[in-house]
Amino acid sequence: RLRDEWLKAKESRSGSRHTRRAYEKATNDWLDFLSEQRPPVQPWQVDTSHVRAWKEHLAERGLSANTINARLAACSSWYTFVINERHLVGGVERTAFFDAAGRTRANPFKTGNVPRERVHSYKRARPLSVRNVNALLTYLQGRQHLLTGSRNYALILTFLLTGWRNQEVVSMRWGDIRESRTQPGAYVFRWKGKGGKEGNAALPVRAYHAIVHHLRVAGRWLPGHPDHIADDDYIWQPLITHGLTNLNNQKEVPQNTHISTGTALQILRRSLRAAGVDDWQEYRIHDLRHTFAHRLHATTGDLEKLRQLLHHESLGTTGIYVREVLEDPIDDWSEGLYQSMLHI
Repeated sequence: RLRDEWLKAKESRSGSRHTRRAYEKATNDWLDFLSEQRPPVQPWQVDTSHVRAWKEHLAERGLSANTINARLAACSSWYTFVINERHLVGGVERTAFFDAAGRTRANPFKTGNVPRERVHSYKRARPLSVRNVNALLTYLQGRQHLLTGSRNYALILTFLLTGWRNQEVVSMRWGDIRESRTQPGAYVFRWKGKGGKEGNAALPVRAYHAIVHHLRVAGRWLPGHPDHIADDDYIWQPLITHGLTNLNNQKEVPQNTHISTGTALQILRRSLRAAGVDDWQEYRIHDLRHTFAHRLHATTGDLEKLRQLLHHESLGTTGIYVREVLEDPIDDWSEGLYQSMLHI
């Protein structure tokens, strides 16, 4: 029961079913591991030794450091929720996680004896080159007259011009876009991100007009008509084109759902392949975020502006990001060193 309450709280705070599924999967994995022990271990009987054993088990299964840390963090959150849940038992206030003496137990996932896996945050960063961005957008622009083509162009352009995360983009609703009150002809988007964070961000005009163009092609842009896109409607909806000619004004799936983050990745990779980009299968949606940051930093050099646009809480995080992803080390010393080795 408490796990269900915790999952509901997580979904309510994040506004994402994906978040709930991720936490549910992590705790199911933990419970499965405990049930496989001999004898089976109940979740309230565990200590740090069980957590360390599970961590080793996850590593042996080949899970990445990021995934292992995410599983540990999810279960730690669950135990924290249980520990904070208090009830009166015989007139004594108790938590739901206590020892034989009735004392509240420590969270077995939070003690210092369960170190997290070392993560190289930006090891896989792969910003697109200017040439590859050009090839990608040229290919997508040539297909804007098609239903899927108009969506794919607007979607990829939005990623490239905003640097927003995958989930932030695919879950965009029309009602979260409004005209700017301070900049005529500009637009603002109300975003919701990791950890329940939210705020207002400028939506680039090019991205806005590409979105509206897609809605027109899809037959969803009908100002003054009852079928005009509603505020609660998702922008990036799944499309059905099987058996159709994929021409203007074809209708998309009628229910109000958005494409998944996995679908967004498929769209990117198929587009890269069609555009003739080498190693297209190696790119991720997050690399569009890296591409955005790389070009913005090269254009402005404004670290604080980059922090705001990437939705980083700390300027320190942005600084690490710049050093590890955006700036290659400069060799301004080796030639002098070489010459000094030859001459006294």
